[in-house]
Amino acid sequence: MTTDAHKPVIVVSNVVAGAGGWLHSLFVTTDGRLWTMGENYYGQLGNGAFTAFYSPNPTPSNVASNVVAVAVGRFHSLFVTTDGTLWTMGFDGNGQLGNGTTTDVATPVSVASNVVAVAGGWVHSLFVTTDGTLWAMGNNGNGQLGNGTTSDVSTPVSVASNVVAVAAGGFHSLFVTVDGKLWTMGQNAYGQLGNGTTNDTSMPVIAASNVVAVAA
Repeated sequence: MTTDAHKPVIVVSNVVAGAGGWLHSLFVTTDGRLWTMGENYYGQLGNGAFTAFYSPNPTPSNVASNVVAVAVGRFHSLFVTTDGTLWTMGFDGNGQLGNGTTTDVATPVSVASNVVAVAGGWVHSLFVTTDGTLWAMGNNGNGQLGNGTTSDVSTPVSVASNVVAVAAGGFHSLFVTVDGKLWTMGQNAYGQLGNGTTNDTSMPVIAASNVVAVAA
């Protein structure tokens, strides 16, 4: 059905992770299967199809197995499998899928290995590998990739080391290093970087210490 709900409704059980995009949703069940539902105009559901804009897909579709982590952007999706492979699908206009192109894809493509954490912004993506390296790709107009530029990239770029947690906002990014420091970069018009200014920055700046978790 496509009727708005004003109270929580049970749609499935045995769920261990979930993520919500602009108009689509993903969740992972205890058996490691990834399920997707909602808008699929850009292929963000990963089921091999591109549907008409605002065409409802109200029934969850199983699109992958052995999944351990999931994240979404506005119209793109990302997930990590048990072998550490990062997979992406959906809108790629700014290179946020990290596969070296700006072409939308409706079937998951593998873009990196040894991945342990992932985050999706409006049109950019971040992930952390087992060695603690933070990688970024996609839109960089406000410096949210943290590589010192404001140019978009379609291939992951390394921006920091010793990273243990990561999060992505609309046009800004945050991460925590092993020493408990919180680093931020990108759009800062509302002070979302927490560095005492409202100036954008394309390089990570320290905003806090003794941090154990982060969200945007």
